[in-house]
Amino acid sequence: MKTMQYTIIALVFVILISSSEFVLGKYKNSLLNELSITEQSQLSSRALALQSVIDRNFNVMVSLEAYVSSTYLENIPDQEVLNYIASLYLGAEASTLNLIIAPKGVMKFVFPLKGNETILNWDLLKDPRPNVQQQISRALQTKKMTIDGPFTLLQGVNGLVARKPIYQNGQFWGFVSVGADSDNLLTEAGLGEEEARNEGLALRNPGQPAFFGDDAVFQAKSTMITTIELADHNWELGALPHSSALHSINKQILVARCSYMTVLLLGFFFILYMVRQRNALSRAVNERTQELQLANEDLTAMNEELIAGQQELQESTKRLIESEHMLSYMAYHDVLTGIHNRAHFQMILKEQIVYNEINHTSLAVLFFDLDNFKMVNDSHGHHMGDLMLSEVVHRIQHSELPYHTFARFGGDEFAILLEDCPEEQDIQRFCEGLIEILKPPCMIAGRSFFISASIGIVQYPHGGLTWESLLKNADIAMYMAKKESGSSYSFFNQQMAMNSVSKLEMGNHLRQSMDRNELEIVYQPQVDCLLGKVTGVEALLRWKHTTKGYISPSEFIPIAEEMGFIVAIGEWVMRGACQQMKAWHSTLEEPLTISVNLSVKQLNDERFVDKVIQILEETGLEAKYLEIEITENVAMQDEQLEALGRLRELGIAISVDDFGTHYSSLSYLKRFPVTKIKLDQSFVRGVQTDDKDRAMIKAIISVAKSFQLQIIAEGVETEEQAGFLVANGCSQIQGYYFFMPMTAGQTHDKLHESLQPKLMFMENIGN
Repeated sequence: MKTMQYTIIALVFVILISSSEFVLGKYKNSLLNELSITEQSQLSSRALALQSVIDRNFNVMVSLEAYVSSTYLENIPDQEVLNYIASLYLGAEASTLNLIIAPKGVMKFVFPLKGNETILNWDLLKDPRPNVQQQISRALQTKKMTIDGPFTLLQGVNGLVARKPIYQNGQFWGFVSVGADSDNLLTEAGLGEEEARNEGLALRNPGQPAFFGDDAVFQAKSTMITTIELADHNWELGALPHSSALHSINKQILVARCSYMTVLLLGFFFILYMVRQRNALSRAVNERTQELQLANEDLTAMNEELIAGQQELQESTKRLIESEHMLSYMAYHDVLTGIHNRAHFQMILKEQIVYNEINHTSLAVLFFDLDNFKMVNDSHGHHMGDLMLSEVVHRIQHSELPYHTFARFGGDEFAILLEDCPEEQDIQRFCEGLIEILKPPCMIAGRSFFISASIGIVQYPHGGLTWESLLKNADIAMYMAKKESGSSYSFFNQQMAMNSVSKLEMGNHLRQSMDRNELEIVYQPQVDCLLGKVTGVEALLRWKHTTKGYISPSEFIPIAEEMGFIVAIGEWVMRGACQQMKAWHSTLEEPLTISVNLSVKQLNDERFVDKVIQILEETGLEAKYLEIEITENVAMQDEQLEALGRLRELGIAISVDDFGTHYSSLSYLKRFPVTKIKLDQSFVRGVQTDDKDRAMIKAIISVAKSFQLQIIAEGVETEEQAGFLVANGCSQIQGYYFFMPMTAGQTHDKLHESLQPKLMFMENIGN
């Protein structure tokens, strides 16, 4: 056992040494790489400096070439040429030796002359020096600037010479050249002999011995080389890494190696000591353990029985506590969303009422539900509705709205309790914030839904003194907000309570209206002014209350829709209208069309189309003489549109009533099987006074013609209105100008009267 332990310790020690050496090698390589990058960067900087100095000294070549090429020195005095060269030379760098213009290769113009006397009138084309002839040959072949050197010039100094051939009309004219002192160039670039020795720098033409510094620099393996680009060839600048930097790196590695070896040795001896101590302690523990095991065998058996009983008791207690917590949670929380429920909200509201009575503070209850939520459930399933409810709760909980309690009452109904809000402006801001956070579209299962809420608000103590009255009045206020437009809020007042009671009474009376024969159908003929005759009749519903007299359809139709009576009432109207029109057909020369209004909610009845077919069969009226008018106050779903399509297949005409208002829009003309547009009377009233109404009417008429649809205007009361409509393409008219709604008997008599007196305005239409 001991041998195995010591073997493992030795193996670990070897692994640690190997790992340390590996890491140390990596570290050394990183230091060398960093040194190489630094040295290479410095070398590139020196090369860039030398490149810049050479370019600056030879830039004067451009001006010299431009001067000669502009006139080729024709008719220019020699002194003027020398003056120009002198001005260029004085503006050039200090390293420039001379500027030369050599017509036909003869150096005729030289500046400065002093120190350059030996090259005046020198013929470059006959220069015996091989390197000069090679440069001349390259220049003539490439027709570009060439640079030669460094070499010993005729002046006796080392220099660089840049030459450029000049051509006139494609014929060789001569040379322009610039000479520079190579030693001065290197010094100007910071490359003196001292730098060459201290920093191990050398400069050469590729493949040739170094002309600056020690050529041995290029023979070393660690040499760093960078390129300096001249006009027609390159130089190579080489450098050796600093020996002091390499020595410093090796020293760091040596110190690190000594340090980790010392640490490993100390650790090795410490581990050996600990192993020996552990072995001695292990022997003592084993001996004592054997003694205790013998003494504890009896106690173990007894403890096992006690532990088993204790565990069973703990599990039973835990289950009871969890059940109690779950029941308590479910009693005051909504299972779907996890927020508080109605019971919790009522309890908190009771407590806050007592608190407010004592401290004379204020509170407000907001009761809201989601607009058109039932349609989401009916159209997409309750699962989608549950996801939408969860999204609403998530948005409110993660908003910064300052509420006291937020609870779900059931379905899509929620309540919020606000504290310390005596000012209505504070509550209004809260409601507007609530509506705002619900505005963004809700993405559920890849579909986009828009959420809006109608909010009822009641304040304590003005809106009620008990929690029951507060919740009841908040509910009333919410329905008022929903009735107005949806996605809005409404404060409770006593008038709402009175209206609510009145509405309930009216609904109860309306429920019995058909049994009491209080409902009646009246008829309003529709006239085609171009044909000069009645072409159809609209059936309208009226309610003659036993005590209140005639009640406007705008009052009782919404109640009928809300309370679900509209389906039965609509079926009764359609049956009576079809029966009456069939009776008229037997007395009229030409059959007319009967138009019946349809509530969108009637389309929710899956048997609606079958009921229409049954009514036509019972009354004997052909389907082509029935027209259904739709006024959509809520958005339609695909199932309802399918029902309209089936009606159209039967031959029944589909008319869009009150076009341009509510949800009615151009989307109707695309989605619905529409045959006619009914122009709303709100536009017709403004024909004589409002330019916008006139423009709107013209636009709607144009839309109808574009979609090849019929168009009829309702609510026409004056000759001027009728004349404007006919003149602009709407010849079908309905309104008090021709006929008011009448009973069946009155309508039958009017159908046989002449329309000529009312159509006198038609004589002015063509003029």
